[in-house]
Amino acid sequence: MIKYCGVALCALAAILILRAEKSEFAGYVSLAASVILLGAALTTFLPMMEYIKGIMSKTEFGPYLETLTKALGITLCVQVASDICRDLGEGALGARLELIGKAEILLLCLPLISDLLELAAHLIKI
Repeated sequence: MIKYCGVALCALAAILILRAEKSEFAGYVSLAASVILLGAALTTFLPMMEYIKGIMSKTEFGPYLETLTKALGITLCVQVASDICRDLGEGALGARLELIGKAEILLLCLPLISDLLELAAHLIKI
């Protein structure tokens, strides 16, 4: 974790220096640092994903955990892309991207909502 913080702080120092000298390159350094840190985050998430896959194969909660992991992936991708948009001065674009991500997660969760409503209806009949 410390090495990722070091990468982020080095990138921050480079961005601040470049912003003072040649501001057009600061965005590129920020983008490169974001890609490096995203790659590091993905390698950190891989063992967790393998563990969740093991749980999904052993329990009847597999479809729910699959939906949860997809929603987590969508959230992370949208957050990183939105932050990059905001860093480059396009806050409105980042906000629209977040809206699309929320809609995508809602669409992904519709089968779960249907299952939940069916369960509630079954419990009411009992």
